[in-house]
Amino acid sequence: MIKVNRRAYLEHTTPEAIFATLSDPNGIAKLLPRMQKVDLLDRDDVNCKARLVTHMSLGGIFGTIRCEGDLTWVEPREILFKVRTPVPVETRWVLTSAVNGADIQATMTLDLTPMLGPMAAFVPTQQVAEILAAELDAALKAITNKMRDSGLRERAVAA
Repeated sequence: MIKVNRRAYLEHTTPEAIFATLSDPNGIAKLLPRMQKVDLLDRDDVNCKARLVTHMSLGGIFGTIRCEGDLTWVEPREILFKVRTPVPVETRWVLTSAVNGADIQATMTLDLTPMLGPMAAFVPTQQVAEILAAELDAALKAITNKMRDSGLRERAVAA
């Protein structure tokens, strides 16, 4: 199991605003570097869950892969996406209020054993962890920029 944690503090925003950004199926593809498209298969707002398909660009010989999984949420505090196929990946976003802003805790775990079996022991986990960390870092930077740009637009309209 490979696990990566990242954290960011965003000034002048709220967990609610970040949650709205992360839960927008059309906008999330613009925030995550490898995500090309999101398809919503089923949504149950009463039980706070949905089934999603994401199309992730891996580049090279891998091209774009289809990832199917379950999305659950606790508005406005947490979003969890568990990919079932082709490989188990769990991405969790935890949002909390902070002084004059909000904190984001992002965690991504990847289990290569179901796909690779005993060969998973030979995967260079440090390099894979660095790739996952770069994905989370890029997503946090994109979210930060979106929140900053949104705040600038709101202040300009209010002026």
